[in-house]
Amino acid sequence: MLTGAQDPDERKVIRIRLLEVKKANSEKREKERRQREQRIENGVHERFKARNEENMQRMQKFEETAKSYGTKIESAIDKSKEKALQEKKVFIEKERQAELARIDQAAKSHISANIGESRGDYLTKLRQEWMLQDKHIDAKNLKELSRFTANSGMNKW
Repeated sequence: MLTGAQDPDERKVIRIRLLEVKKANSEKREKERRQREQRIENGVHERFKARNEENMQRMQKFEETAKSYGTKIESAIDKSKEKALQEKKVFIEKERQAELARIDQAAKSHISANIGESRGDYLTKLRQEWMLQDKHIDAKNLKELSRFTANSGMNKW
């Protein structure tokens, strides 16, 4: 269209209109990109929040179990269980802080890590990494928990 126009004024009008369209498209893409980033970040934080609540509920169940078991006899074993629970709380809090740092880092770097890939491939890869990290954390938590419970004498029935 621009090459077919002979009149300089007509070419100028066409060029201005093309620049306006290009700018509008650029603004639209930028707005969509910001919305995608916000959705991803919100999803990451919601996932972290749900996991944190699950860990807190699990800890509360452990506390209730340990306290109900130790109400009959006050002994060194009961005290060691309480100490183990306190250590487990500290451990979970440290894990939570480490996971929060990891999630914040992932949220900050998810755009720069996506250069050259399609968005769907990147999100699939990110989900797979999260699932793998979750498995490792769960395995580590179970291992720590079994170490604490094995030393406390809870499994005597």
